[in-house]
Amino acid sequence: MKNNKLSGDGFLPNSAQIKAICHVDGPAMVLAGPGSGKTKVIVERTRRLIENEGASPDAILVITFTKAAAIEMQVRFLKITDNSYPEVSFGTFHSIFYQIIKHSVSGKETPIEIADDRFKYNIIKDAITTLKADGALTSDKYDDAVSRIPDIISEISRIKNCSLVPEMCHETIMQADLFKYVYERYNKELKGFGKIDFDDMLSRCREVLLENENEQKFWQERFKYILIDEYQDINPVQYDVVRLLLGDRKNIFAVGDDDQSIYGFRGSDPGIMLRFMEDFKENNPVLIVLDTNYRCDRSILDASLKVIDVNTVRFKKDIHSSKEDGYGNVYVRRYESRARQNRAIAFFLGKNMDRLSDIAVLFRTNSEAKALAALLESEGIMSNLSGTQKNYLDDKAVELCLLYLSFADGGRKRSDFLKIINTPQRYISRESAFKDTVNEADILNFYRGNRDRQKEVKKFFTLINTLSHLRPSLSVSFVQKMLELDKMYPNSRENFEILKAMASKCRTNRELLELAKKEREKMSKTPSKKNVCDGPFVRLLTMHASKGLEFDTVWIPDLNEGIIPSRSAVTLEETEEERRMLYVAMTRARRALIMSYITGSKENPMLPTRFLRPVKNLWDETYGEINQTSSEPSSGSSTSSSNSASSRYSSKASATASYSSSSEM
Repeated sequence: MKNNKLSGDGFLPNSAQIKAICHVDGPAMVLAGPGSGKTKVIVERTRRLIENEGASPDAILVITFTKAAAIEMQVRFLKITDNSYPEVSFGTFHSIFYQIIKHSVSGKETPIEIADDRFKYNIIKDAITTLKADGALTSDKYDDAVSRIPDIISEISRIKNCSLVPEMCHETIMQADLFKYVYERYNKELKGFGKIDFDDMLSRCREVLLENENEQKFWQERFKYILIDEYQDINPVQYDVVRLLLGDRKNIFAVGDDDQSIYGFRGSDPGIMLRFMEDFKENNPVLIVLDTNYRCDRSILDASLKVIDVNTVRFKKDIHSSKEDGYGNVYVRRYESRARQNRAIAFFLGKNMDRLSDIAVLFRTNSEAKALAALLESEGIMSNLSGTQKNYLDDKAVELCLLYLSFADGGRKRSDFLKIINTPQRYISRESAFKDTVNEADILNFYRGNRDRQKEVKKFFTLINTLSHLRPSLSVSFVQKMLELDKMYPNSRENFEILKAMASKCRTNRELLELAKKEREKMSKTPSKKNVCDGPFVRLLTMHASKGLEFDTVWIPDLNEGIIPSRSAVTLEETEEERRMLYVAMTRARRALIMSYITGSKENPMLPTRFLRPVKNLWDETYGEINQTSSEPSSGSSTSSSNSASSRYSSKASATASYSSSSEM
């Protein structure tokens, strides 16, 4: 190595990176924190094994978890080696294991057919439909189960990857006996159609290597060096196969960060990484820590480390930022409602249209992103979700609410009355409304002598009269509460949040109804996503989807109990994984990090997530005590410096502080 310069792209490694790159034989685990240059280390070590240690290119296997990551790593490797060693194998666990299975059955069996997502969805829906037909599921529970099919698919994957039995499912997904039926029906249908899923591929590969000694020796001789990226996400079946491939050499180079293990729902087990030194103790394992973060400014990294340090099952690390002159900015906000929070985000993005592509808003799940995506689209702010959302105005709960408002403020039309009077059921006859314009006296007269029906009529018109005197945002909330729409339409909550956001921009119910009409017309003409996102757009991503990415500015909203950690996280392991998700999200930010939570109303208060306790002082400095109920200040505080690089982001992000002051009350 000449002057420690290990490639033609000007890469000058630090001492820890040099140690990792120069490792040759035997097991090594590289603890690589966020932004520590792990991909450079992997490709540089691969190059050095060939050019300095004489390893044959086709004897090197580099494994990662996604196709995109494998392609990116291969491209970077070929770039620094002038395309000299295309024989090096780069791939995902699934693609490599598929090659092994194909090699073992070559000329013996029909080709392996992988079940696609639509096929899996249809199998599971058929199984759920059978449960409903047999009386095991009510209509409401059937609708809920269908809406959770993606979760059921993930749970099937976890059960397979952890080599568990279906009775060990998470009952927050589905009742154990029902899940067992769906699981067994799913596997029976796969076999009947001659298909396997990706999880079956892993277990079949393990069977091939265990049952065929010649096959096992072939692959052990083929791959003399195995490098694994994102090692913290490995699952037990994958680990078993890797151990079989290593043979006696134990030339494994495992790179990862246990603090970024966030795929437990797929069966990943960070404990495998934590046991690395013990598992390979007879082979003199080496532990290397990449402790320099080249991504995050100091205040962002400091806040992130305070959050993750609470976790108990982890490697303790002393990570520092390389940016001595870049202190960065951490902004904290709180809002009474999600609608107000979303308006603040939209306001901020509207002030930063010139750099939308440098900004990301990160959510715990996709459902939280829907309301913001719709609001941004109505404001002409493009996002990666623009043009992909279903028209929320077609949602049954939203339609019903707008019909109530239309009847209350749109002339009391008979057509509106007939659509709403028995939703919920009031047992009011259609014949009671015999005029084009409906009034209370006529309906009461129709039911003279019937006190029960007259009581229902009076309650209905009291609700209608109240609506006609409320501003739109309160009207929408009033209908939601009085009709118990959350119970009637449990899957409509996100769409209702979008309606609330729209209502908050209107002064009267009629204005809201007119805006909804225009919005429906506009959305029916919305161009395809491909056309919408030709220019700059902000990224609305889940925390999971943000992994591996980085942005100048990151906003993390909805930092509330029940959202993160989710209500389904009850064990220590589940809670610590949720905290790791927040850590991953925070460390996507290079220069500015904005975090916010919802306080709720006095009647329905909401709590900030427990994960914010280590950085509670940031809210205290901005608002006083965190449970204070005063109004927003005219400007928010942040941890920032006055250096020129940071101040540009400080002035931009401060727009959220001044906006929140005017929007909260």
